[in-house]
Amino acid sequence: MALNLSFDDALHNLQKKGYTYNFIKLNQYIYCTDKNLNFKSHELTITEKFRYENKFEPSLNNVLYAIEAPEYGLKGFLVN
Repeated sequence: MALNLSFDDALHNLQKKGYTYNFIKLNQYIYCTDKNLNFKSHELTITEKFRYENKFEPSLNNVLYAIEAPEYGLKGFLVN
């Protein structure tokens, strides 16, 4: 995990490493919006994690995950 990177810098660095697909949490699945595919959590690998906390507004806390779906050759990110 890289320290002191802004959210935008971390996302840009991930994209340069090939993490280009967008994933979202959808019910019990992780959904790849770009490929219209659902994954269960055990089908994915988290390779990096960046945590961003807002001390004054906790509802603005974010975690940026770099994730891979090895069986499909997909690398992307999820913001939670």
